Amino acid sequence: MYAKSYEEEKLAAAAKKQPPSKKIKSTNNEPLAPVALSARSSKNTVELHEKLQFYGITQTLEFGGSTLEGWTAKTEILGEVVEEKRLFSSKQEAKEVLSGRALELVKRLEAEGKLSKPGKSKRSKSAASTVDAQEQEKPEPGPNYIGQLLEFQRSTNSTQPTYQDYGLGTKFACVVTIEGVPETFGSINDLFTSKKLARQNAAKCAVEHFKSTGAWPESFTDVGGIKKKKKVQPSEPGAISLDGIPIGPSPAQKVAPLAAELGLGTPQWEYETATHPQATGMTTVACHFRNGGPHAGPIGEVRNVFGRKRAKDECARLVVEYLEQLKDQRLSYGRKMLERIDNADEVVSAGAEQPDNTKMVRGSESEDEFHDAE
Repeated sequence: MYAKSYEEEKLAAAAKKQPPSKKIKSTNNEPLAPVALSARSSKNTVELHEKLQFYGITQTLEFGGSTLEGWTAKTEILGEVVEEKRLFSSKQEAKEVLSGRALELVKRLEAEGKLSKPGKSKRSKSAASTVDAQEQEKPEPGPNYIGQLLEFQRSTNSTQPTYQDYGLGTKFACVVTIEGVPETFGSINDLFTSKKLARQNAAKCAVEHFKSTGAWPESFTDVGGIKKKKKVQPSEPGAISLDGIPIGPSPAQKVAPLAAELGLGTPQWEYETATHPQATGMTTVACHFRNGGPHAGPIGEVRNVFGRKRAKDECARLVVEYLEQLKDQRLSYGRKMLERIDNADEVVSAGAEQPDNTKMVRGSESEDEFHDAE
């Protein structure tokens, strides 16, 4: 027994004499990059909310699980329980999947005729004044770019944007993708303290993009939002309604398709507001085409016109005249070239050799006429 304890003490002493192991230093000096967390889409959630709001249906929503294990979700609509037992990395992701299943339930009840829109209930004046007072006391937040982008997609009957969240330590970034738009908005290098701020930044980039391309409605306000455009019956160009107002596209609406047909790109409208006290409300506006070459602009410039909309309409009318003249020039030049090619083919087919005449015909095209047709 003494021999056994002696051996154990000897082994313990030998283990203490061994030098401590050194930590291997990493030679990888590459900067840390954000890691993709999850793709955030609220298409099903938004559509379900609109359906329930339309029919006046209340919804209960319960979550189970934890951040480490994952989240489950359960809801009850009109006494029917819809439950999603799969584990998801976030509550929002679980809610989106659950909303998809609940939406199928609502659509089925809707098809069976079991849902009806409730009547409007009258609200007392005292309750209305109390609510209005509470709303006035609330501080006005900054622009809700996520909500603005959502309303814009609704107004154009497009699918809802998808937000891809990224995380780097305690900071977050977000990139938003929109169906039908080739580019993405936001950057993984723009880090924020919360996911909501990161999504706001990505939505802001998308809103600014649509504004720069002229697709954002001019009638938009932070209070009124964006309304869906009403479908207008197609009418003949230049038609006039009974009250004398022209029917059809405005000059500003004609510029974009004409410019695309001529290969000039998207029109850019540059405004300048008069600063002199005696010229209050006067606006100067001109149209430019980026990478338009000799037609880059300014085109159709009008100066000191009262009202921003009126100034743009007048400028657009001049731009349309300019583009139509350019289109006629190019068509005329193309017809002349085809006629000369046909004449040359006839000479060749007849077996006549006229090098001097051919040279004269091809050389008669002036450089000024060629540049005008560009």
